[in-house]
Amino acid sequence: MNRQPGYIDGRRTRVGGVPLWGPVPDVLIPGAMEAYGIFEDFIGVEDIAANNSLCLPSGAWEYLIAGACTLIQHDLAGGAVLITTAAADNNGGQIIMGSVGAGGGIFFPAAGKHLWFEARIQAGVVRAAEFNYYVGLINPVAADILANNGGALIQPDMLGFVVRDTEVNWSFVGDNAAAQDLNPLGAGCVANNAWHTIGFYVNGVTDVSVYYDRVLVAAGAVLTANIPVLGLMPAIAVKAGAAAGLETIAVDYIMCVQLR
Repeated sequence: MNRQPGYIDGRRTRVGGVPLWGPVPDVLIPGAMEAYGIFEDFIGVEDIAANNSLCLPSGAWEYLIAGACTLIQHDLAGGAVLITTAAADNNGGQIIMGSVGAGGGIFFPAAGKHLWFEARIQAGVVRAAEFNYYVGLINPVAADILANNGGALIQPDMLGFVVRDTEVNWSFVGDNAAAQDLNPLGAGCVANNAWHTIGFYVNGVTDVSVYYDRVLVAAGAVLTANIPVLGLMPAIAVKAGAAAGLETIAVDYIMCVQLR
């Protein structure tokens, strides 16, 4: 378990002014009266039916299956969620915090409301250039985040990390009302079967700074016009590629904090 300062068991403490990311000294977790957020450690996960609710300490997460997929508690010290696709093209699954039927979220990029997102993930790649993953924030939707056959992302209003068929490195995407800016992060940000910490800092509605293993990535910035202004929620998605074989994604924790 990689517990973050200022958090305990998925709930905020009232201790403020502690560092969020060491490499970003100006980014702090404020006290409970100045900020709100979630920290989900994924302890006590069960395999559940499609389009059902997964109750976790951070709140309810909606689970959507595309084709065939399983979601279980990972056999890992500290807790993690493990999503595994079936061994068929375009099979996959995703979880989104909040009610995807009603839509709406609690994290709104807005002027003066700085937002911080971080996740520790393991993309269980089993074949070259045939895998699809998304980790980040999205306007809750009862539909696939990842398009079939590694196609262009079609869901509007998102900020997050994505990798698709034929790609080996993560990209960062910002989408505001279907106006999209997708930036490859380069060879130093590979999607591989290893644990990595990925995150981003939204400076109001002005700019986004992207981090891979807590190091600032110069190539990751999205255009101001592509920062969504609707309510967003944390999301994880995986989809198998065309070649035979399953795909997995494991997530140790997801954290998202925003100034009130």
